Amino acid sequence: MKAYSAQLRRPNYERDRLIAEHLDVARRIAARIARRCPAFIAREDLHAAAMLGLTEAAERYDNSREEPFIAFAEKRIRGAILDELRRGDIMPRRTRQLTRKIGATIAELEKSLGRPPIDEEVAEALGVGLEEYKNELEQLVHVTVGALDAEDDAGMADSDASPESEAARKETMRKVRAALPKLQPRDVLVLSLYYNDELTYPEIGEVLKVTTSRVCQLHGRAIARLRAEIDDAKEAA
Repeated sequence: MKAYSAQLRRPNYERDRLIAEHLDVARRIAARIARRCPAFIAREDLHAAAMLGLTEAAERYDNSREEPFIAFAEKRIRGAILDELRRGDIMPRRTRQLTRKIGATIAELEKSLGRPPIDEEVAEALGVGLEEYKNELEQLVHVTVGALDAEDDAGMADSDASPESEAARKETMRKVRAALPKLQPRDVLVLSLYYNDELTYPEIGEVLKVTTSRVCQLHGRAIARLRAEIDDAKEAA
């Protein structure tokens, strides 16, 4: 037992060497992802996650394998950062509450009016001015897109994410696919043009014959409605 305990306390020089030689790799990946994150994401949390990923990579790396350590470590680092983003709930509470409130309000108005409500009607139902409502929609888009960009850059491929993160991503996509048919056709079109076709706001504006700022507002409405549908399905389950 004493010999076993001593072995546990013995420093792992190979592990420490790998960590020391690849600190810049962890810092570089964390910094690149941090640049694409919304401002409210703590940069020190991303750097800590990167260091955790590097440490785990150094502990688990098998030098008999053909894959170089740096390639193995980069996957573990990106996966650790993605796990941190998911655990930390990348969208702030106020924005999440705002999303649900706008989405629920739009859904209620659609039912009572028998048609999609115009912005003035939504703003009135929310008890805010029209310009404030439009500003909130644009803020919602910036936070959501920033969050999605951060997750994408963290490495959402199967080989980069942990099994738990990949399972969570697949479950989210399942919920999104189930909610899309319940949205208005224009909402689905905006989401599809932006996320699937990867068109810019000006390009979407040309398709819809509206201004760029209007596309941003429509995008915000679509996100809010999508969130409301997903939340409704969760409560009904």
